[in-house]
Parts: sequence; C-alpha cells; structure tokens
Amino acid sequence: MRTALAIIICKIANTLSKLLKKEGTVIGGYWALKVHPNVLNKIKYPKYVIGITGSSGKGSTTELIAHILNKSKITYAYNKNGSNAINGITSLILSNTKLNGIYKKQALLMELDEKHMIHLLQHFGLTHLVITNITRDQPPRNAHPEYIQSLISSIIKDSIHLVVNVDDPLVYSTTLNHKGKITYYAMDKNNYSKQSKLNNIDAQYCPVCGNKLNYEFRHYGHLGDYKCSKCNFKRPRPDFLAHTIDIENMEIYINKDKIKIPSNFLYSVYLTTAAYSLATALGINKEKILHAINVDSFIPKRLNIYNFYNRNWQMISSKNENNLSYKQSIDYILHEKGKKTIVLGFDNSSRRYKENDVSWLWDIDFESLKDKSIDKILIIGRFKYDVLTRLEYANINKDKLILIDDLNEIVNVLKQETKGNIYSMVCFDKESELKEILKKEGITND
Repeated sequence: MRTALAIIICKIANTLSKLLKKEGTVIGGYWALKVHPNVLNKIKYPKYVIGITGSSGKGSTTELIAHILNKSKITYAYNKNGSNAINGITSLILSNTKLNGIYKKQALLMELDEKHMIHLLQHFGLTHLVITNITRDQPPRNAHPEYIQSLISSIIKDSIHLVVNVDDPLVYSTTLNHKGKITYYAMDKNNYSKQSKLNNIDAQYCPVCGNKLNYEFRHYGHLGDYKCSKCNFKRPRPDFLAHTIDIENMEIYINKDKIKIPSNFLYSVYLTTAAYSLATALGINKEKILHAINVDSFIPKRLNIYNFYNRNWQMISSKNENNLSYKQSIDYILHEKGKKTIVLGFDNSSRRYKENDVSWLWDIDFESLKDKSIDKILIIGRFKYDVLTRLEYANINKDKLILIDDLNEIVNVLKQETKGNIYSMVCFDKESELKEILKKEGITND
C-alpha cells in the first residue's frame, strides 16, 4: 500500500510541476521518498537496468544509447533532462512503474551522477554499467579523481556487466578486482593524438603501485595508451577499438564496421564507441545497431545552431569545472574554418551548490585562444571579471576582449563589432537567456 501511495504521489507531483511549466523530473521523486524512503527497494525491475556514469560525456552517451534502443524496438525510459541524482532517478523509475510496483518497460536507462550513485544503488542493482572517464571535475563537490574512482569501485558488484573506456587508467583500475563480465573500448592513435610531456593531467601515476605512468600517446588529458614504469599495469587490448578517425567527415571504424559519429567533436568518437559496445553487450543485432547509428538521424542536444543574420551561431554546452570537457569545445572551435567570435561566461559554477569556486578557470588551456582565427571574445555573466583576468593572463590581445555588462546589448555588439561565425560556451542558465534573446529577434533553430 505504501509503495502504491508513493507512486501515485510521484506521478501527481510531476504532473502538477509540468502544468506549472517546470520540468517535473525531480519533485515527484522527492515527495515519494518522503512518503516511502525505501520505495525503490520494492520495485520489480526489468531485464536491462543500465547505468552510464563518468565525469563527462555520460549525457551524450546516454542519448545515443536511447536512440539505439528506440530504433531496435526495445521499450525504455531514461532521464532525458539529465536529472541524475537520487530524486531525479526515483522520479524516473516511479513515473514508469505500475501501482503494483512492476516497472512497465523492457529497459531502464539512467545517466548516473558519479558521486551520488553510491547512495542510489543501495536500493537496486544494475545489469550494465558504462564508465566514460574519471577526470578533475567540480573540485568543491568531487574533491579529486582518485576519490571518485574509489566511490565507483565500491559499488561495482560482480553481477554487473562493465563497459569501460580503458584509455582512462583510472577507469580501467575500477575493473581489476571485478569477477563479472567486462567489455573494454578505446580509441586508436590518430591525427589528434599527442605525444607531449605530461603537464596538468589527472593520471600521472599508476593506480596500482604509485609509480610513474608512461604514455605512448594521449588523445586529450590522460586518455590514451599508458603503461606503468614498474608494475604490469597497462592499457589492455580493447574489445572495441575506434580507428581510422576522420573527424572532419564524421566517420570512424569500430573494429571492422564503418560508423558515422554524430558530430565533429573528438569526444563523439568515445560516446559512439561506448554506445556501440554497450548495445553489443545487450545482445542487440549488429545490423540494427549499425542502422540506428548510420542511417537513422541522431543529433546530440549539445549541438544548437542558429542563423544569426547570415552567420552561424553555435551554442556549445560546455560543462563548467571540467577542463577536459571545456578544452574539447575549444579544440572544436579552433578546427572550424574561417573567422570566429566566441562568447564566454557563467553566473554559477554549478546548479548544485553555492561555493562558486572559479579555480577551474586556471586548469583550462585558454592560451590556445590566441589563435589568429579568433576575431573577438565576448565575456558575459556574473563572473565576467574572473574570466577576463584569466584571459589576460593567457596573453590574449586585449583588443579582442569585449565585456558585456547588459546582455540585452549582445545582439548589437555582435552585429556591429564582430566577424565570422559565433560560438558560445556558457553555463546552462546563460544559454537559456541567450536563446530568449534570439527568440525576441525572431531567430530559432527549428
């Protein structure tokens, strides 16, 4: 009876939230847990209970997996809006559960917060877990990568089929004591790979013995081909290897299969390989997987392109407080042709806590924005002076930097003082404000 009551309350709360023009993805779970704190223990779960976690890339990876499930005629529900902590996941599950406690679909697909899933998985188990990467991310909340690695390792049960990115030594180390099924995926050396010295990366030392890791090559950050200088720890041979990488034409190979990637970001190689590997682990027919990826369209939510007075304006959802995610966006912009204008800024470092730490700005390679193709950099948001200071320390020409005090003036500034296509890398709240401004101009990306 309590379980049914919690489910009813969850559905009513979510419905009322949506009627009030809110997202309705968290509030139902919050109230359901107030009524029945152990309600998730009472649910009968489906054959596939899939988690996707990691410091970055989990949202886009989850999207592509959902797309493959959909095209393969497997019924599922997933947290499309990214509510990935316990209230959001509870809301997702109960919204798709009958009053008798039976989950209604064939698969439960969840983007999971890498820190908080330890609390969530006390209530139910996963059949599959994809781990994308473990990097420096939101330091006031997540501390350091080794701490997150230890949390993830502590919840991995032998019943879980792991699908892991073994280009990341921290991710690979979570599998070392695992007695269940494991699928490894990785990216081969390509034109974007580096052989530079190890500067400002998160995994310089062996997770097993603590001695120095040697890298044959790196794609970005600490993701690449590594080997411990003392013990036997090294990147294992992947089951699924992305190779023959052609970012410009958005094509790769995974083992022997030619695959389209959804965007010309290098991280798209990882998310596509992860989704392909997971779908194979689920037993989905290869032809269905290839058809879903190569034939049916998939556009990640990260790509928002607007026609701004005959100039492309692309809104790139870059994650604050994660230097690797941010660097991928910068690299993408720099690889684009022609003159470019960039919009940077944020009002809050995170939507989850109020510390508003800005130390992460010093982890990002803003020095690369000295590139000649950058015409202007517009700086917006509450922390615009912090961003400006960081860019000045990066020795970017001050004539290229424009502070925007009133966001309503950004359209005129862009039209009158800048050249080339526009790329904005701003926080979620500022992106919403920019979209509203464009909407008032009659500009949409429909």
